[in-house]
Amino acid sequence: MPDTIKRLSLSQQIIPILRDEIRTEFKPGDRLCTIAAFARRFEVSFHSVREALSVLEQEGLIERHAGRGTFVCDGQKGRHVGVLVEIDLAAPHTSYYYRRAAAHTVEQLRAAGYSARLYTGHASQIEPRPADITSEDFRDALEHNELAGVITFATPEHRFPDWFGSLRAAGVPVVSGGGKLDLEVDALVRPDLSGMVRAGVDYLMKHGRRRIALMAWRSPWEPRNHQAYEFIDDFRVVMAEAGIPVNSHWVRDDLPPVAPGAGWEEFREIWMAAGEHGEKPNGLLICDDNLFLGAAMAVLQLGIRVPEDLLIVSHHNQGSGMASPLPVTRLEFNPDAFAQARVDLLLKLMRHEPLESRDIVLSHELVEAKAETGIVPTGGKRRVPTTAAVSSATG
Repeated sequence: MPDTIKRLSLSQQIIPILRDEIRTEFKPGDRLCTIAAFARRFEVSFHSVREALSVLEQEGLIERHAGRGTFVCDGQKGRHVGVLVEIDLAAPHTSYYYRRAAAHTVEQLRAAGYSARLYTGHASQIEPRPADITSEDFRDALEHNELAGVITFATPEHRFPDWFGSLRAAGVPVVSGGGKLDLEVDALVRPDLSGMVRAGVDYLMKHGRRRIALMAWRSPWEPRNHQAYEFIDDFRVVMAEAGIPVNSHWVRDDLPPVAPGAGWEEFREIWMAAGEHGEKPNGLLICDDNLFLGAAMAVLQLGIRVPEDLLIVSHHNQGSGMASPLPVTRLEFNPDAFAQARVDLLLKLMRHEPLESRDIVLSHELVEAKAETGIVPTGGKRRVPTTAAVSSATG
């Protein structure tokens, strides 16, 4: 029985069938059957077959030579992997994570023998994001079919459905840290932020802290279900499980973490908001390392003793070299691990190899505050907390 296209829309129905067969059943240099054979197989006209083959030729999947026939191309020839970072990496407060992860991704792709290029945009992390991808070079590469695969960082795919839809239509695999599987991207590698919140609260409770504050962040133009709001939701769940009430005045997500003075402002709001009986928080979980720097300055200015008065746990990125003026237990994520995981997934997709999972979640490493770390509260003497002080002070 012929492999017939029903309710013919002709070339547009033939294209995905041939595209899939070329990628899965043929190797570079293989010769395809004649136009007449395709026409008989699909029961369509020669013109419809030619239109379909023209599209596949534009996609770089085949080459047609007069008098010789149609041949399968090397899908990687003249193409490269694009590493797209929509935010401005040169901005002074851009996270070390994005700079390191993007650079390491390019390094690992090239080490694996692939041509790779870093594309950067100029989207702000403070101002509302534009309606289109800001990297003109990336748009140009996409339009000229130069991309064999794409890895993204800080690029909300759901905001650019036309661009990422065209990548999917062309069969270009996309690996990201966000987006939605199947709808926009083929695979995800993301941090276990819920696990980070739980680990931070558990650590503070383990050390006797029950008046716990949270510093998170949000982008004012993002929807309510944005990742920033998950910090607060997860925090409330963990506190409820432990039977600890949440003081809403001690939960702050007012500003983007890269906004000047964001951490300083959020912490001062928390510390100046008295509890029901005039008490202050004695434990603090900070969900972004940029917020931590500002909060640390506020702690010093207010003369708060750490850890006696306030035990602090904060998100950090390994390798950032960020120095702390006070003892802090770190929940560290490794940018290199995220880069390597995305590269591994993309290469498997490009090679049509099976994936164990298309949604990879990477966890943190808890690094306790060093006993020798000291602080100088404003107007006070240098205090060097001991291990015992960190473990037993309840405030």
